[in-house]
Amino acid sequence: MAAFSLLSGFNGLYGQDAHEYLRLSRTYYEYLLGAPYVPTGFGDSEFAVGYPLAGALLRLLIPDDILALQAVSWLSAGFAFYFFDRLLQRLATGTHLQSRLVYSTIFFAMAPYFVRAGCTLMSDALGLALTLAALLFSIRCLERHRGRDIVWAALFMALAVTTRYSLGALLLPLAIVLLVTMARRRRVKWLVAAGAAGLLGLAPHILLKMNVSRSAFSHSMMQDWSLWNLFKTTFTNANGTVDYGWPNGLYIFFPLAHPGFFLLLGLLFIGLKRTDFLLPVKRLLLICLSAHLLFLGGVPHQNLRFLLPDYTVLLLLLFPAFDRFFAYGFYFLKKRWMYLALGLFVGIQLFANILILRPIFQRNRLERKVAAELRQVLPPDAVLYAFDLDVSLKTYLPGLTMYNLWERRYVDFQAGSFILFNEPRLRPQWQGQNPILNWDFVREHYRLQEIRTLPEGWTLYRMMNDE
Repeated sequence: MAAFSLLSGFNGLYGQDAHEYLRLSRTYYEYLLGAPYVPTGFGDSEFAVGYPLAGALLRLLIPDDILALQAVSWLSAGFAFYFFDRLLQRLATGTHLQSRLVYSTIFFAMAPYFVRAGCTLMSDALGLALTLAALLFSIRCLERHRGRDIVWAALFMALAVTTRYSLGALLLPLAIVLLVTMARRRRVKWLVAAGAAGLLGLAPHILLKMNVSRSAFSHSMMQDWSLWNLFKTTFTNANGTVDYGWPNGLYIFFPLAHPGFFLLLGLLFIGLKRTDFLLPVKRLLLICLSAHLLFLGGVPHQNLRFLLPDYTVLLLLLFPAFDRFFAYGFYFLKKRWMYLALGLFVGIQLFANILILRPIFQRNRLERKVAAELRQVLPPDAVLYAFDLDVSLKTYLPGLTMYNLWERRYVDFQAGSFILFNEPRLRPQWQGQNPILNWDFVREHYRLQEIRTLPEGWTLYRMMNDE
């Protein structure tokens, strides 16, 4: 993935979250060097600290802040692949190396949302790697009864949750089983050590969030969590109004058949046997999967990248079915037919990667191009009001004075300042909320002088007194 990013010139930045992670990473890096940390942005209250803090720590070795965060994603994807293979070995002993490698490569490493996680400045790859590590050590603890494994499991669980909050729903059933099991065995010493390891993993998050007014349970996505959202297709919240076209109850099943993961994954259910779930840890994984999907189903938002951990757990559970297909296919069929089938799988994944990654590259190009054009036309003392693209402009135009149209209502805009807006794109989602209310106020009270038409419908205006 590192080669893919470097050869394509993709710096991993797209959309508001990626740029906010970069801002947080820069802030944490300055904090590590002794500067005071004062929470000031949306990400300070909404985002977990794991990923940007990892980028800040790696920046101590890599001077480039963007490259440091990219490297975290690259390394995380590599560790995720390693732990995934280790889990396959543990859950399906006796399977062939060739079968595992083919399965891990096509179904996991080539899954578009895994590729996307590994090359973007987002927390998905790191959260997945930490979750798989927690699963591995938890299973080892339950099967081998080794006390030190629960210590590692607790540490990785804490780090996973402080990287992506939602992973707590997936790991909570596992943590409860580990706690009960070790208590029954009266392994008090190891339970205390595991508690200490968990607190150690939580410590950076607690330290950096102690001055933030909102906790993880106050996250905007949690405010409207409800099981009724499983039956809803349209949501209105801090993200505006979005109609997804299908209810959350259907969305949570997308890991079974979606080009973002593997379109034909559901076919593996044909080869499953009841004996595939005789291992207690597999039934436990099924409970963890169900708990996480139920949690995501209640969130008033649909984002397919949130389902990557669920897809990965599904792969762990469905591997025996693929192993039978692989073994029986080469034994009973001519090899060329098997090679043709595997080639078809690779082709599906390659096409799906183009489909899924193209919008990310397009957004990245849009952000860079708009920033480059604004650099040419805006004076050094310009004041810009914007929304959506404003977070990326803070990255590419760091000296620009900028105000976000989403954060609050403005009643007095500075005459002669600029506004960047795209009404056809933003009005359907943000009707009745701050971005559109501010825009309508500007149109009513100021004369807008069009300065430049930018790509994809964005326009830069100058606000003049309507006198």
